[in-house]
Amino acid sequence: MISFGPIIFGLILGILIGSQIKLNVSDAKFTLGSFAVILIAGIIVAWQSGNYPFYTDLPVSTAFLSALIGIFVGKLLFARSK
Repeated sequence: MISFGPIIFGLILGILIGSQIKLNVSDAKFTLGSFAVILIAGIIVAWQSGNYPFYTDLPVSTAFLSALIGIFVGKLLFARSK
């Protein structure tokens, strides 16, 4: 059984954090390759941390994974340019 509470909370928190990412800053250049590396590293961390002991739906941390997806969605929709 999937618990939707951590998924929804992680997605909302990820969208809030992703909306605050500043793009086109002189020191940090985010390319497509850097986003792919961040996504792969996030999936590995979600798989290694696992779910809470009483959630037995998936072997990955659904809250962390939905927060990671929320960060990318928030960055794409609401990111500030400077």
